[in-house]
Amino acid sequence: MVKLATVVVYSALSGIASGGRQQPFRHDSDAEQVPPLSGTQALEAWMQQQDEFAQRQILRNIAPILDDPSAMRGAVCASPSRAHPNYYYAWTRDSALVMNELVEWLSANPGNGTFVDEIERHLDDYIAFTRHVQSLPKLAYGLGEAKFHMDGSRFRGSWCNPQTDGPAIRARTVMRYLAHTSDAQRTRRVFDQVVAADLDYVVDMWRHTGGCDIWEEARGRHFYTLLAQHRALLEGAEMAHNLGETRRAQRYARAAQQIHAHFDKFWDPERGYIVATRNATGGIKSKRSNLDAQVLLAVLHHGDARLLSSSKVVATVAELVRVFGALYKVNRVQRTRIHGWWVPLGAAAGRYPEDVYNGDGTSRGNPWSLVTSALAEYHYRLARELAVAGGAGGPGLAEYLLGVGDRYMARVCRHTDGDHTMYEQWSRRSGFGRGAVHLTWSYAAHMSATRARRVLAREMALSAELM
Repeated sequence: MVKLATVVVYSALSGIASGGRQQPFRHDSDAEQVPPLSGTQALEAWMQQQDEFAQRQILRNIAPILDDPSAMRGAVCASPSRAHPNYYYAWTRDSALVMNELVEWLSANPGNGTFVDEIERHLDDYIAFTRHVQSLPKLAYGLGEAKFHMDGSRFRGSWCNPQTDGPAIRARTVMRYLAHTSDAQRTRRVFDQVVAADLDYVVDMWRHTGGCDIWEEARGRHFYTLLAQHRALLEGAEMAHNLGETRRAQRYARAAQQIHAHFDKFWDPERGYIVATRNATGGIKSKRSNLDAQVLLAVLHHGDARLLSSSKVVATVAELVRVFGALYKVNRVQRTRIHGWWVPLGAAAGRYPEDVYNGDGTSRGNPWSLVTSALAEYHYRLARELAVAGGAGGPGLAEYLLGVGDRYMARVCRHTDGDHTMYEQWSRRSGFGRGAVHLTWSYAAHMSATRARRVLAREMALSAELM
């Protein structure tokens, strides 16, 4: 295990290409009262500020929305951008991932009554919105419809459908929220009316090989989709069992077991990494490498810590960092200035090396904020799994992996606007924001990464006290 972690660390560091020192974006604050004592403290101060801004912006992107009275309560816009590009829709996947972040806030703020009440209202609205779109008549792809208008009406344009990961993630998010309530009758009602519909759909559709991937470009059987479906069905089986629905629980558990049998088929021994899609049936043809950051996202979103240290996952992450580190000009910059301190940088990472989507058309793909945040989160969680929870490598390995994760977080800091505005992408050449502004998923990915870091730091401190 220690050797595997070293592979990731070495690849992460070697993925930072050497080169010139461009003038970095400034993240100094004149209002700061207590100057940080180190680069690490400077980064931590920025992360806290960014978390506060991200939380506010996420809540702004959930209806009711001030400048759109037609938006249905509980609808989550992917971005408030309505042109170049128009992301002002409620994507099933993005919405579920964002609302899952709100569930995490409930766990972190049990004593903050006013805040908890606000978050619960948003989650209750989201459940109502979900039930509404599930019941829309004449949906061409059923519950696999990728997105809806913010007023809760059906999107009738041409799109890559179905996307069968969305219902799985949505079901899991709702179940996680229900776990916070002590109202048994409400839990049963929401499970029967909302969750079961999504999980039954997943059971019926998981074998389908014509579905679209999370980037809405490739058709086939996708690693991300299968992992999302597997986790939702496992948790659905447990909840159904607890509710006394034995047949349904058995059906979900059986399907989860069948899905799990497909995981290893995505490993390509010749390429040395997990491929994103198998049994391709259509869509983009230029993705020759089949190397894709959605594999990293799949592992993080699945939540099983044991996957983090899998030799196949480690090899895939290492290859992603190697390829992206050399691909983008911005990765020539080795450090950035935060609150007066020079901080080392990790590589900015994108979706996949052949990407041509530039945020508002096609030319050459760029690094993505949410993917680079995911690399930071991966290293924080790997450190916890290997060095803290598992005991392998001891505190030295945990501190080392924490430092690597911080390099990716510093990269996110460098390319985030000075006012904390996040975009979908960063220009591969200049590093400035590109594509959809205030992408809700970018903020959620950042907050997920910083939460993983806080958990790691807390456990490292506890381990040090016990030594």
